[in-house]
Amino acid sequence: MISTDERQARRETLSKAVGRAILLMGNDEQPRNLPMVALPFRQDSSFLYYTGCDEPGAAALIRDGECTLFLHQVGEGDALWHGPTPTIEQRAGALGVSDVRPADELAGVVASTLAEGPIATMAVSDPGRTQLASWWSNRALAFGAQHGDDDLVDCVIAQRRTKSAAELAELRAAASHSAAAHIAVAQAARPGATERGLAAIFEGVLAARGCVPGYGTILSRRGEILHNRGHAGTLTAGDLLLVDGGGEVGSGYTADITRTWPVGGPLNGRQLAAYEAILQAQTAAIDLCRVGVRYREVHDAASRVLATFLRDVGILNCDEDEALETGAHGLFYPHGTGHLIGLDVHDLENFGDRPSYPADRPRPTQFGTRSLRLDLPLEAGWVVTVEPGLYAVPDIIYDAKLRVELGDRVNWKEAERWVGFGGIRIEDDIAITAGAPENLSWQTPKSVDALKTLVGSGPTVEQRLGVVGVPA
Repeated sequence: MISTDERQARRETLSKAVGRAILLMGNDEQPRNLPMVALPFRQDSSFLYYTGCDEPGAAALIRDGECTLFLHQVGEGDALWHGPTPTIEQRAGALGVSDVRPADELAGVVASTLAEGPIATMAVSDPGRTQLASWWSNRALAFGAQHGDDDLVDCVIAQRRTKSAAELAELRAAASHSAAAHIAVAQAARPGATERGLAAIFEGVLAARGCVPGYGTILSRRGEILHNRGHAGTLTAGDLLLVDGGGEVGSGYTADITRTWPVGGPLNGRQLAAYEAILQAQTAAIDLCRVGVRYREVHDAASRVLATFLRDVGILNCDEDEALETGAHGLFYPHGTGHLIGLDVHDLENFGDRPSYPADRPRPTQFGTRSLRLDLPLEAGWVVTVEPGLYAVPDIIYDAKLRVELGDRVNWKEAERWVGFGGIRIEDDIAITAGAPENLSWQTPKSVDALKTLVGSGPTVEQRLGVVGVPA
């Protein structure tokens, strides 16, 4: 867990860097269909980072390193519906904050603070809370677009990007819990299993370990659809089941792990060749995850291995250098190799490319690299994903514009023969250290030999869930 002392130190660093009062808004509950029925609540990650407070409707005012927390009081009759609830003083004290006020006093305290000078603030994902912050700060705010005061945002990015020892411990725990969920799915993956049932196993194992999904679980026999979160398919022999999922621990830190499981037998033929190439690409990329290495080099290392594979199987007619220069390898590898990870699965991406690209180098526009989510020199304490893949996407292979751009660098007839292959991705979470990179998600198997003994080796979906008579 993250100690209250560590959070206090974070606030003091933030306060010193900004040099004026800071208003941090937490998210509030959002109705699902009735005012009394809310969507699953998730606190704003930066608010969680500085306060540890996971309560809806909370806010924090930081002045000279000291924090005033604003929390909703226990309402009359709450005990009937929600059971005994500690007072706001008790709840704030557990978070290491001694100055606490009722949430309905926030507007008055902000007004008196503004009389002394401006307040720095940021947008959060809750539109109503962002609107309040915008009114009080007299600054246009929009989550994902107009982020907030520059000095505040820059300090938040710098602090959150570098993980402490306690944060790394949380990320290791998230990866360990996620490994158990991945393994359970692999054991149950066999012809006739449904994606929906396997997704229930994945998320059920996370729940049994005290986690929630860190993002919408991608579990599909159609791995070429990169963010396919629909679970309507039924597995058949020869399928490739792509599972991209991770558990979020109670402190908010998440894992992001992808594995691809062969259904009904071991990998063979072009599936095996592609899998081994992706594993080789990932190994080359992970080895470069060291202090001072520009992440673009990590991406290019993976891309070069995959370009070689595509040339060797007759899809590319050009060498690796030309493939990377023109983006020809992107025909089957159209996304970036990874991103930052921490309190969010794509950590800090609510601030756009600001945490991931230098101010003088914008994101590339070329096909094959325009989806690269990180291009900075790596620093100790950062955690990134490394997730190369290979996908036969019909809309890309048959894209008329791409056929003109890439021309005879591609053997288009051979590329078309791969339609129906699906997709393979292998992803791990890598911590940058002073020495060799640390694979936080090492407990999730990925070797070809491990897959042979693991996939389909355990209880079926029905046996694991203890259900009988499931309708067809």
